[in-house]
Amino acid sequence: MIGLHKDRIDEFLTKIGQINQHFGPLPGIATAPRRHCWAQQIVSSLRRISYTDTLLVRAVDSLRCVPYSGIFDPIRGVLYLHRNGHLDEAVWLTFILTHFGKHAVDEWKLAENVYGSFGVGPTWTFAEYTSNVAAFENMLAANQNNLENVNVSGRFSNHRKFESKKPQEIAKTFRTFHEWQTEFGDFRERLIVTHAQVGQEPQATFDALYKSMRNVSRFGRGRLGRFDFLTMLGKLQIAPIFPGSVYLDKASGPLDGARLLLFGDRKHKITGKALEPRVDALDDILQVGKQVIEDSLCNWQKSPDAYVYFRG
Repeated sequence: MIGLHKDRIDEFLTKIGQINQHFGPLPGIATAPRRHCWAQQIVSSLRRISYTDTLLVRAVDSLRCVPYSGIFDPIRGVLYLHRNGHLDEAVWLTFILTHFGKHAVDEWKLAENVYGSFGVGPTWTFAEYTSNVAAFENMLAANQNNLENVNVSGRFSNHRKFESKKPQEIAKTFRTFHEWQTEFGDFRERLIVTHAQVGQEPQATFDALYKSMRNVSRFGRGRLGRFDFLTMLGKLQIAPIFPGSVYLDKASGPLDGARLLLFGDRKHKITGKALEPRVDALDDILQVGKQVIEDSLCNWQKSPDAYVYFRG
């Protein structure tokens, strides 16, 4: 392994040994190769977070927000929008980049096509969408064949690979997210209301926002969409939040990883809700944050004996 944090492998091997002593012995990490593989996945997860940290201190070209500009990159686009005082646009683009994700081959192609009307219509910014929801939904319907053709539209990221590309499903997701974002007027007001309810502690705010997103279609009923969306808002400093839990209820990959770690069986019958506090407690030793734990367990369980780098 090369790159940032590579020198921390031994540190995490020591901490994983402490976890095995404190919580175990744990069957999922009974062998040295499995412990080493998990340590490598922890480093990979830390590196993904460090990538966004580096973006925070770099200049951003305004064309990062513009579909078909040749340098469209919604993560950098979010930073540009936020730096220039467009909070709701930044939140909206964070939703779009999270919902479609970055595919390993197609990269941002699917997000670019929907956001940019497949190159033959407006860019569906927050302001544009707000002013004409029906036109957005008509655009999706008119591009049904393009959406069905992956060579034209592009693909969801690995995290979102089970999502639907049917126009009516995408339309419902956008519509219900917009309703969530504007429930109290705008996102700033939602934060103010949330802080009034639970205080300004970042983990409590994250939890309240996470629970408030249940009605966002195909995004809030599950777990991964809203978890990834809110952690991205936090990493990009759009909102002062970070997760205080791994949120295993309704999880898939991270839950399989937790079951494999603690019971040696991905399909153990224990529920995510029951496992959640035990996995959260791992951070008392690892000290890497809940997002790194859930991400590293998710990727580790896919290949627990030999390190494989996973991306969109």
